Amino acid sequence: MLTKVFGSAVFGVEATTITVEVNIDKGVGYHLVGLPDNAVKESSYRIAAALKNNGYQLPGKKITIN
Repeated sequence: MLTKVFGSAVFGVEATTITVEVNIDKGVGYHLVGLPDNAVKESSYRIAAALKNNGYQLPGKKITIN
């Protein structure tokens, strides 16, 4: 299953459209791909904490976020 979400990133006074694609497949864990820097790489910990604090569990499937 592939889901696309559109958003925007602000650079100064201009905004650029961004696309976030999520795929769920057989497997375990999740992966963030297309990472521009180390601050975004650390977001995997924030994702897990946010899901847990809102009463969600990571599904027993492999999730790829681009």
